[in-house]
Amino acid sequence: MAHPTDIRLQEISSRTVEIAYRTPMKFGGRVVTSATLLDVDLVVETRDGRRGQGHGSMPLGNVWAWQNREISTADTLAAMQNLGLRLVELARGYRGTGHPLEITQELAHDHAAAARAACQETGIAAEMPRLAQLVAASPLEAAIHDAYGKALGASSYDLLGPDYVNRDLGEMLAPEFAGQYLDRYTLRQIKPRMPLYHLVGALDPLTPADVAEPLNDGLPETLGDWIRADSLTHLKIKLNGDDLEWDVGRVVAIERAAAEAQQARGCQAWNYSLDFNERCANVQYVLDYLARVGERSPPALARVQYIEQPTHRDLRANPENRM
Repeated sequence: MAHPTDIRLQEISSRTVEIAYRTPMKFGGRVVTSATLLDVDLVVETRDGRRGQGHGSMPLGNVWAWQNREISTADTLAAMQNLGLRLVELARGYRGTGHPLEITQELAHDHAAAARAACQETGIAAEMPRLAQLVAASPLEAAIHDAYGKALGASSYDLLGPDYVNRDLGEMLAPEFAGQYLDRYTLRQIKPRMPLYHLVGALDPLTPADVAEPLNDGLPETLGDWIRADSLTHLKIKLNGDDLEWDVGRVVAIERAAAEAQQARGCQAWNYSLDFNERCANVQYVLDYLARVGERSPPALARVQYIEQPTHRDLRANPENRM
């Protein structure tokens, strides 16, 4: 089955851009000072002759997508960048047509082989994790979906039903999804408002006493300053995952600084998300952490809405480590 809205890929280009951080950021046990973005631009054309230009961009987050203490971050970044550019080159040779979901699924068949080639060229003996592969592929995939929406003059999120997609989720995922399409799982109405999480890195100063060398660039210097400047209500807190005392103390200190700033602006409710970047050795660490936070600062524990990536995927697969 085919639709007149099926597309083919044309005119694909890519580039990398390095953006320096204002201040160093620590997460996952490592300090980063910049982000390398992979940008992809392309043109698509539908069977019935409509054209659209799309753009995709993603930081190559090797620090969190490829956690391996035996390989340098410079090497994992180089390999992911190599893979992203390889996938763009492979897409230039792709001659198929279809919906973006179908095209990207077919292009994904090349991920593993291309990742092995990228690692070999970079001098890495280990295999690239699937997560790192997906991150490297995401700018290309985002550009395809973006161009598709531009060609049809609609949000690509509204083009996920049977009028546009040739194969249902039963074919693309598993038999139990037969007859279903992604439009069933996405919203049709745009949310007028959504909370934005402000990231609090492990090095970020919480109070003026934490500022060793002021930047004096006109922007906030401490967490309290940021809360007052941007009316923050959601904080994403980076934690170590291998230092219980520090992790507990960090959230307690953040609660103290946040409470003072929120009180000054008359805010009564705010929330935390905790991100361990898969650094916890086991689930017991997380349970001990929550218990200790509850003992030292019940308000801080009550504000926790979400715990992100506490343990590695291999640990989560072990029934003894499941939360």
